[in-house]
Amino acid sequence: MMADTLSGRAKGRLVVLGLGSNLPDRERWLDLGTSALIGPGVRLVKTTPRWNTAPRGAPPQPDYLNQLLLLRANLGGGDWLLRAESAEQLAGRRRGVAKGPRTLDVDVLMVEGELSDTPRLTLPHPAILERPHLLAGAAALVPSWRLPGYDLPLSEIAKMMLRGSWERRAALTGGGGRRGPA
Repeated sequence: MMADTLSGRAKGRLVVLGLGSNLPDRERWLDLGTSALIGPGVRLVKTTPRWNTAPRGAPPQPDYLNQLLLLRANLGGGDWLLRAESAEQLAGRRRGVAKGPRTLDVDVLMVEGELSDTPRLTLPHPAILERPHLLAGAAALVPSWRLPGYDLPLSEIAKMMLRGSWERRAALTGGGGRRGPA
């Protein structure tokens, strides 16, 4: 089970969500996704900076702009999955080409105190250790959480696994000029 050093500061459980977009107006899609995920009873605790990553195992397409969110609410993983899908629909996401370009992709990465291994939802998300931006972001947001089967906290796993440069600088405009890994 994942430990949370922030427990007791607010009502509800923490969740880490990953957002990505690789179609025009990427910043706008991430902003829209963030707004769609926050609502009554949902508090945004912290975010990572935004950064570019190359698509993995996908047909040729533009880089993704990514960001992770740490939110708090009285919701479980299934509820977050429904919210994520609703945010994607609001952004006009069309499912067709596997790993194809997307206006908005929202992944439920970790929910405080919850493990899941169903066809619809695996928690923690298995890609956390496969995608450097997810590991770096999760370690920045919840450094003391532990993944099942690992004795070290996320911050230590990230230090060991993230050697060298993996990020691709995001060319941001307007007010969202944050860049680089968390």
